[in-house]
Amino acid sequence: MRRMFGNKSLSIQASFFLCSSLLLAGCQWLDQIGPEPSFLNDRISGYKLHQDLVFGPDKSLTLDLYQPLSIDKNPAEVVILLHGGAWISGDKTFLYPTVELLLNKNKNLAIVNMNYQVTPKDSSTLLARQLNDIDTAIKFLISHADTFNLRKNNYRLAGLSAGGHLALTYAYSTKETSLHTVIGFSAPTELSINSLMDRSLWINVEKLLGKKYGDSTDVFKNASPFHLASFRSPRTMLVYGLRDNLVSPRQGEMLEKKLRLLNVPRRFDVFAQETHETTPQTAANQIMVSFEE
Repeated sequence: MRRMFGNKSLSIQASFFLCSSLLLAGCQWLDQIGPEPSFLNDRISGYKLHQDLVFGPDKSLTLDLYQPLSIDKNPAEVVILLHGGAWISGDKTFLYPTVELLLNKNKNLAIVNMNYQVTPKDSSTLLARQLNDIDTAIKFLISHADTFNLRKNNYRLAGLSAGGHLALTYAYSTKETSLHTVIGFSAPTELSINSLMDRSLWINVEKLLGKKYGDSTDVFKNASPFHLASFRSPRTMLVYGLRDNLVSPRQGEMLEKKLRLLNVPRRFDVFAQETHETTPQTAANQIMVSFEE
């Protein structure tokens, strides 16, 4: 397979990510889809912060909504951010630097930074509750779109690390039609092959699913974006760091190849100097790239 990176065409082999030291970034959208009407570039007078909004029946779950104030009163585009933390820790505060950089873009873009459950506490799996939290948040935004002057569709869902896995898993398993693009940064996409992740993450995956490695692999496959991807999957953006020692960029390569076979619009970027902890600058810039058609 050949992909375009800037002005150069490179041949990518399966073992590439283990030995290359080149910067692999800037590839073009593959199988692009047509543009939709957008007011992203509307002039705005600033942002209004709605902090710690309770978005569901669990009063401990909140989101921050940064509402752009469009001078022409047009509805804002929406990006929803999911923090990392290996599924069992973390908080929306992790993404404050990324939020700040997105605010500095001065776009008619509503930034939603949400929390989700990170503690196993009942018979349902932690993954099921986390996916339900995402679904509840999206339904909250749609139902309050007129209040906050938001679009009711065309949403971007972006997650980092475990949040990237959750974003992809939700996007590939939901019937929700408001999603336009899902973005996974340093995201595990294949949980059933634990060798693609650092050993330190194995116990967290087991807590996420309530199963041990060595049990039925179906549970792990059913929680893996690689196995959930279908021709119905939304436009997908995958971003990895070549220096990531926790989640191999091969996870993104595998998923991109499957999406290519399914003819799903996709983009796959690997940055030579990025580690597992995607820098806020890269995250913010790549989120804005997701609005390029």
